[in-house]
Amino acid sequence: MDPDFKRAAKKRLLVDMLSSVKAAGGADWSVLIMDAVTTRVMSSACRISDVLDYGVSLVDNLVKRREALPHLAGVYFVTPTEHSARLILEDWKVRAPYRSAHIFFSSAVPPAVLDAIRACPLLIGALRSLKEVNHEFVAVDARTFLTSEQQSLQSLFGAGGEAGNTYRVEVATIATRLATVFAALNEAPAICFRAGKPPEDGGIGGGAEACALVAQRVALEVAERVSALQRSGRLPAEEACDLIVRAGRLPAEEECDLIEVDRGFDAVSPVIHEWTYEAMAYDLLGLEGSVFQYTAETASGKAEPKEHLLDERDELWVELRHKHFGFASQRVAQLLDEFRAKNRAASYKGGAEGGALDMRAMRGLVASLPQYREQLARLAVHVEIASRINKAIEERALVALGKLEQDLVFGDATSKEVIAFLAAHATTPAQEKLRLLMCYAATHPDKLDSAKLAQWQKLAKLGDADITTLTNLECLGVPVLKRSKPGRLAGLVRKRNRAVRKDRGADEDEEQWALSRFVPMVQELVEDLAAGTLSADDYPPVRAPDGRQAVSAPAPSSATKGASVRSVRSQWVTKRTAPAGGLESAGGSGAKAQGRRVVVFVVGGITRSEMRAAHKLSAKLGRPVLLGGTALDSPGTFLKRLGALTKADTASLEIDFNSTF
Repeated sequence: MDPDFKRAAKKRLLVDMLSSVKAAGGADWSVLIMDAVTTRVMSSACRISDVLDYGVSLVDNLVKRREALPHLAGVYFVTPTEHSARLILEDWKVRAPYRSAHIFFSSAVPPAVLDAIRACPLLIGALRSLKEVNHEFVAVDARTFLTSEQQSLQSLFGAGGEAGNTYRVEVATIATRLATVFAALNEAPAICFRAGKPPEDGGIGGGAEACALVAQRVALEVAERVSALQRSGRLPAEEACDLIVRAGRLPAEEECDLIEVDRGFDAVSPVIHEWTYEAMAYDLLGLEGSVFQYTAETASGKAEPKEHLLDERDELWVELRHKHFGFASQRVAQLLDEFRAKNRAASYKGGAEGGALDMRAMRGLVASLPQYREQLARLAVHVEIASRINKAIEERALVALGKLEQDLVFGDATSKEVIAFLAAHATTPAQEKLRLLMCYAATHPDKLDSAKLAQWQKLAKLGDADITTLTNLECLGVPVLKRSKPGRLAGLVRKRNRAVRKDRGADEDEEQWALSRFVPMVQELVEDLAAGTLSADDYPPVRAPDGRQAVSAPAPSSATKGASVRSVRSQWVTKRTAPAGGLESAGGSGAKAQGRRVVVFVVGGITRSEMRAAHKLSAKLGRPVLLGGTALDSPGTFLKRLGALTKADTASLEIDFNSTF
């Protein structure tokens, strides 16, 4: 498997899927028809020019009315839902719209869909391929993927819990899409999950118990789907037709490790100010997706809007994205100096005393040299980004705020410092002050009472909606408010003190920079796994009752329905100490586990600091580390989702498989 996960995903879609059309008797050119889900999957890994190279002359939308193109092959890449199947059959109801038909499903096909296809004579007559591609995830970069359930935080942790159908459907959707990641890797995982504490040990119930079980239930459903992939192969002819094939069977031996956690396992990472280049760009500049919009001056001196893609095609972005902002700023300045040395006409007289970076002067250099504009275009984008970030840091007093946040996380500050900051920085934006209070609440459980919270609200000048967002951390298992006796959240609280994290010291390449102490819990989790010190009590493996991995177990959806945390754990989980280098697995050896892949999946969304950790750990540990999540959130989007958790009306959250993305 290619260590670059995004590149491997691209190869799977182009080479394994599209290139097979001609081999199956397709026309020289084809039309690619996709639904909303598969469009997002395809566009995350491939560009239009890529699919054109594989004989696709037109990309079309399954939902929209389309004209017949009888000289082209019709290539459908769709989700295996009855809705998608119905739309395909509509195409072939009266006449053949394409020269031949090739259908690729993004995940396992239910029998009802196969029956519907088999009952359409025109389609069966033109059908040249019908395959399960098992590719229903979004590749973000070389180390990151999403299953893209944007509403998973509210569906699984919000008002109503598992009372409605949304909870069950959300878990099933996550598990289905996550299983296709392992189909793409062609590796079967040894699975463990963040354990919810049983009611007998603390007393939880209702919605809180459902929250405690989220990671476990997803893990069990993934195990079921992995088992199905291990058993899969070519379908018998009598099941549909001899053209139908499933993706290659997963090996029986466990070759990688999957750790399932929920967003509550680290409630600090989504809100703390991360001081690396990419994280700051998305946090402070309000970026959405990978497009950076800015204004550039043309040769005639006229300002015009421009867009730039911040992805792997921008080599400077790849070089700087996980570096501390101080280093990134210096690197941009260095590249400009090198350009000036090679081009004497580009005189640069800016710069603060002592060689400190003056981004305003650098920006002026770019604007003042029209004859070098083309050469400076790539640098100009990053000059603009760095300039805007610097401005935001100054306006929001983020250096002082960032230091206080990290001191809180590592136990070096108390509520006194928080009060002093709020009193001294009245003009700091409300959202920044809210994030500070959330860092305090997430690392100092049971420290706030209603009276103190009201005082802090008045001092910080926060609205009622802000306080609701803060207290909604309890929906993720973080006990914000003091309780006189154990309540429904008591069973979710970890035994160890959350207030103090392990102060690891900065890495060699970051030690000169301030505000580089913080690392997300994902990093500690993977390092503990690699060292063989991951607690099997806190992260028990999914196992069948006889001690084998539960890859051929009963369906989790039925096994866990209505069960308590303790009853589910006793049925599926064994407490064993994991060997050094990986989880204990029936098929793997300790030596082989030393370098095998680690996949961490966060139900409820991931952050860019966690993305950075995955890249960093892959190099540090010498083993591939993949990070996945249901969504990728900036602090702003996370706060919006968190604030909506206690809204009673969840009708809008019912999942439509055809528009989940």
